[in-house]
Order: sequence, then C-alpha cells, then structure tokens
Amino acid sequence: MSDILGEQHAAVSQSDYERLLAVRTRLRRFERWSADQAAAHGLTSSQHQLLLAIRGHQDAAGPTIGQAADYLLIRHHSAVELADRTEKSGLIDRVRDSQDHRVVRLHLTAAGEQILSALTGAHVEELRRLTPLFQSMIGELKAD
Repeated sequence: MSDILGEQHAAVSQSDYERLLAVRTRLRRFERWSADQAAAHGLTSSQHQLLLAIRGHQDAAGPTIGQAADYLLIRHHSAVELADRTEKSGLIDRVRDSQDHRVVRLHLTAAGEQILSALTGAHVEELRRLTPLFQSMIGELKAD
C-alpha cells in the first residue's frame, strides 16, 4: 500500500486501526478538556492558543501577526481578527517593533500573563498525568 507521496507501507491490521482510534480519541479528549479549561477562564480555545503563541515565541520582542498565524495554522486575516478580539479583552497589546516601525509585535498584558500562567500550569499537570498512557499507546504501535 502506498501513501500520497507514493511511499510504500505495510498492510494495516485491525489492531492498527484500534490503536490509532485510541490515540486519536485520547488526543481529542485532551483538546476538549483544553477548550473547557480556556472557557472556564473566559477564553476561546483560539485565544488561549494565541496567548501561548505570544508567550512561547522565542524572540523576546514578541511575534508578529504573521508568526502568530503560523503557530495557530490560520490565515493572516484570521489572526488579525483574533488579535483584535483578544486585545479588546485586555489580554494582549500591539507594539511597534523598535528596529522597524512598520512591524507590529504582540505582547501579553499582565491580565493575559496571569490567565495563561494558570492555564499552562493545569495543562502541564494534565500532560504529565497522560504521559504514561501516551507512551504505552505509542509503544504498542512500535511493537508491531
């Protein structure tokens, strides 16, 4: 059997389908849990992801809208709309780049930092809890 790139793959067994279903279901449950956590803090899942993209960006100057769009896998105009809504909520600010004033960078406000810190703590804890489960699932896939 070959994939869309024409690479050959071994035949797929019933247990492969079952394991893949288990992994994808667990990932979707985590995503649902994450969205519920964001909602409990008054955010959409996309707003939470934007805050994380800003805080997790390696350049201390902050990401541009385009970079944030890349992190969130959305189009530039959608990132602009998301940033507008999140800025109106008082969670982020737009700041002109000190080197190139044509460039606008995104920064967290104190309120955004506080909410993101609480959410990140809960997410890290949940991922630590799930790590053995995912390791087991992936180990089963490797075993075949």
